Amino acid sequence: MKIPSRSLSILRKIGLALGISLSLGTSFFLGRAAIAPPSVLAYTDAISIELYLRSGESFPILLRRAEVVARAAAQRSFDRDILVTFVSIDVVGKNNGAIAPLLRLHVDRQTWQQQPDPQLWARYFPNAPFLLGMEERTTP
Repeated sequence: MKIPSRSLSILRKIGLALGISLSLGTSFFLGRAAIAPPSVLAYTDAISIELYLRSGESFPILLRRAEVVARAAAQRSFDRDILVTFVSIDVVGKNNGAIAPLLRLHVDRQTWQQQPDPQLWARYFPNAPFLLGMEERTTP
C-alpha cells in the first residue's frame, strides 16, 4: 500500500510542528528552571548554637550575645545558600551543667532582607535565667 505524496507532505508538516512544539516547550521549561529554581528545592536551614556563661556575666548580657550570634548565623545561612528560604536558629545557654533555651529565631529570607533584626523575629524563653541558676524564681 502506497501513501499518496500529499498525505506524506501533511504527515511531515504535522511531525515537524510537533517536534517544534516539544522542543520549544522543553527549552521554555529548562530556561525557566535555570532562571528561577522550582520552589520544591527551597528549604529551611536549622542551626543550634550553644553559649557558655562567662565569669561575672549577667543574663541581659548573655541574651544580647545570643542575639548577636543568632543574627550572624541567620545572615551567614542566607548568604551561603540561595535556596534557603527559612532559617531556624536555636540558641541555648549553658552554666555549670545547666542548659536552657535563650531564644529561637525563625524567619524567612524576604522578611529578613527587609528587617534583619533578631529582636523582631525571635521567641524568648522567660524561664531561662532561673533554669541557668542566674536568678531566684519569684512566686506570684
